[in-house]
Amino acid sequence: MTDDGKLILIDAHALIHRAYHAIQTDLLSPQGEPTKAVYGFTSTLLKVLKDLQPQFVAAAFDVGKTFRNEQFAAYKATRPKMADDLATQIKRVREICEAFGIPIYAEAGFEADDLLGALSRQASERAVPTVIVTGDTDTFQLIDRHTQVLMFIRIGEPVLYDEPKVKERYDLEPHQLIDLKALRGDPSDNIPGASGIGDKTATRLLQTYGSVEGILDHLGEIEPKLREKLKPAEEQLRLSKKLVTIDRFAPAELDLDAMRFGEYDRERVLGLFRELGFGQSLLARLPETSGVETSQPAVELAPQYPAENYRTVLTEQDLDALVAQLKKKKALVVDVETTHLDALQAELVGIAIGIGGCESYYVPIGHQFANKHATDVAPSSDGKNGKGANAKQKTQPSLFDQPVETIQVRKDQDQTPIDQLAREVVIKKLAPLFANAKISKYAHNAKYDLIALAQAGIETKGVAFDTLIAAHLLEPPGQKLGLKALTFSKFGVEMTEIEGLIGKGKAQISMSQVAIDQVSRYACSDADYTYRLVEIYRTQLKERGLEKLFYELEMPLVPVMVQMERAGVLLDVNALAALSQEINARLEQLESRVFEIVGAPFNLGSPQQLSDALFGKLQLSTTRLERTRTGQISTAAGVLESLRSEHPVIELILEHRELSKLKGTYVDALPLLVNPRDGRLHTSFNQTGTVTGRISTSNPNLQNIPVKSELGRLVRRAFIAPPGILLLSADYSQVELRILAHVTQDPNLMKAFDEEEDIHASTAAALFGIPVAEVTPQQRRLGKTINFGVVYGISDWGVAGRTELSLEESRRLISAYWEKYPRVKEYMERTKEQARNQGYVESLMGRRRYFPELASERRVPQGVRNQAEREAINMPIQATAADIIKRAMVNLHRELEARGLAARMILQVHDELLLECPESEVNQVASLVCDTMEHAYEMDVPLNVEVKVGQNWDEMKPLEVERVAEAKVAKRQSKKK
Repeated sequence: MTDDGKLILIDAHALIHRAYHAIQTDLLSPQGEPTKAVYGFTSTLLKVLKDLQPQFVAAAFDVGKTFRNEQFAAYKATRPKMADDLATQIKRVREICEAFGIPIYAEAGFEADDLLGALSRQASERAVPTVIVTGDTDTFQLIDRHTQVLMFIRIGEPVLYDEPKVKERYDLEPHQLIDLKALRGDPSDNIPGASGIGDKTATRLLQTYGSVEGILDHLGEIEPKLREKLKPAEEQLRLSKKLVTIDRFAPAELDLDAMRFGEYDRERVLGLFRELGFGQSLLARLPETSGVETSQPAVELAPQYPAENYRTVLTEQDLDALVAQLKKKKALVVDVETTHLDALQAELVGIAIGIGGCESYYVPIGHQFANKHATDVAPSSDGKNGKGANAKQKTQPSLFDQPVETIQVRKDQDQTPIDQLAREVVIKKLAPLFANAKISKYAHNAKYDLIALAQAGIETKGVAFDTLIAAHLLEPPGQKLGLKALTFSKFGVEMTEIEGLIGKGKAQISMSQVAIDQVSRYACSDADYTYRLVEIYRTQLKERGLEKLFYELEMPLVPVMVQMERAGVLLDVNALAALSQEINARLEQLESRVFEIVGAPFNLGSPQQLSDALFGKLQLSTTRLERTRTGQISTAAGVLESLRSEHPVIELILEHRELSKLKGTYVDALPLLVNPRDGRLHTSFNQTGTVTGRISTSNPNLQNIPVKSELGRLVRRAFIAPPGILLLSADYSQVELRILAHVTQDPNLMKAFDEEEDIHASTAAALFGIPVAEVTPQQRRLGKTINFGVVYGISDWGVAGRTELSLEESRRLISAYWEKYPRVKEYMERTKEQARNQGYVESLMGRRRYFPELASERRVPQGVRNQAEREAINMPIQATAADIIKRAMVNLHRELEARGLAARMILQVHDELLLECPESEVNQVASLVCDTMEHAYEMDVPLNVEVKVGQNWDEMKPLEVERVAEAKVAKRQSKKK
């Protein structure tokens, strides 16, 4: 055995193709360049380098046709042509290898496998332990006592094959796999085998005769039927064996000195990562290097800034000087460091303030010790401190004088109390400054900072720029929006994970337990680079015509989100506990009945056991049903829905599944999320959570509570009003269809809304050619399905799948729909053309969504293109609906404050606003809400709002029809004037 160390040989061609086909989502660089194969290859490379810690690395590439094509013209002839977007990515992978200093082997006339074979042979002769990294089982024939194969096939952990592992899988020696493939053939390479010879027969023959040659030499000993299959294929088998045998004497020379891995051009790697849009997840996995001196990074970085000026404020005199300086500023960045993911439960550790020109200040108020390392304290119970995954993903640039190491809890550290300003002093001096709306405030994910500051007693006014929101509007699909990812993308600066300060897992500590000097540099860097991003995004917003959307809609919405998140909603925990017990009882009944039908108990939550019960014990038909990757019949919701009429047990299983999900997601989970400080439930409202601009909610997600099911209504019933307060609900009626009418200017659609017809009954009447008065409830439901389906680009297949109609009936109804609303069809075609020509579509207020898969000339799978076209059709409608309710929220918040009303918004779900309103204000607030929402955006069809009130979110009654009717009449009269 040599002392040279471990050699890794990378089958680049196989790994590139694996990544390209395994990653289902198209990944694009900031310039729109396809990158998913490059990303997948690079991720695999970094995993291999970390896990195997090789001393030597090399990569082999294919370069075109090989000697095998001369021996057999049809070799690989059945393979489809390489996709256009894959060829460019292969070039990028070569650049990645070169940047890492990995030598590339490629030779005309030979495949990558041949080069790997030659290199592994030479390494084996020198007793160098070698691992071939691939996704191609052909390389198994190269396995010997010194050579292993690390096999990547599916997403997940790879499998390491050595001689025993091959024997276990194939019951053959590695070198016999050549013969196995020759006998059975290989359709993927278009290699003929012996007709009628499969794996089992071929394996049995090889176990007896050793090889193809041994089999052919002993044909007389083989049973007649089998001999009749082998004899005619003799010449073909000898050729096939030549074709599948890797040439281990291909022109590739093992040069361990050139392959030695350790030092690489880190700057070049960073440049490539930045150019390709790779985020911090890959940056954090880069191997250590002593570095290679480089003259220039691979891409030009952002304009140079002055040297940073970061300072820590520790005395009252310094704080007074800072406040005096800040009073003269027109704008500043605010960035807080805290002890908790949840801003409502967080304690302030410190406040960072950036003033531009790379100048930032950190004011610590909640640190525990003065030593540079963590003290002997228990790890934080918060799990992960800082601002959290849906917040900033706070990190810091690598600007430290010395690299920050993961915190190690030590007992021998200095535990001198910290000399820092008292919290009361800092709040007293900074509060007036933050409350001054004339000084603009910038932040990245401002909502978190504003809530954390407000909880500490500092109310912030004048929030003018949130770089997270700006990035959401401006950055291309796939770009990570965390501060660290954006800083790397724009400035080429690496930002380390927050775990670099607080550690992770069981050893994780609170930010308050990290030394001031470390947190100061960390926080000042955050503030500094946020200010730099403002400078970049401000210009881009103007260039793309997004200023009005950003400054007049998104930014004014931030304080509204803050108010709503702080307010929360009151939850009837006792009602949910009682509901949980009722559901438990029903679940037990359902289980007993299912077990009785199946004939044995099993785990209803196990897909495997459920599949065995349905298709094994009950013998339900599996015709045309989906299968999982393991070949098991799927028990996904869609599959079970299609089986409803096949057996009564399906209905029971679906009910059990719905109840279990509702119980786990809401009934049992919601009480655990109640804030112990105020006893209310506080969901997080996210302005950047959806591509259409709709507000999303998380922790918990309240938008998925079923509205129409009885159990969903019982959950909503647990959302209650405090004594003396009523819940007031205001819900837009069919807002997306109204927007569709306005956008398409279809006269029939506009007429239906203008005359307040039942739009679904009106559509059904047109579809079936009958008067509206004769439309049945079932026909109306069908009209509703098609009305809303059209907004989402529904097809005849889609209608058939959602109804009991045949495909032909669905086509006829959709055709009738186009006859009724011809301009809707024109809109759909026009929108798809816009997406193809300009690469994006817009809402009525200018919100954009980019569709590079439609604008690109590269080949895109038809399924991907069809899905993109459906989303392009829907986006202007749904995004406009999102913009309208956002504008209504901004205007309503402003009016409630201006009129001194105590009512406040507490939830926004879909097209509905929910307010808490004192009983004495109900009529005034209802009128205000209705008027504000209906006039949020003037369209050529009316926006109608349904207003209800009640003690809980479910049991709500409409307000008096006369009052609502009067408001609508007034609006119509105003419009006509």
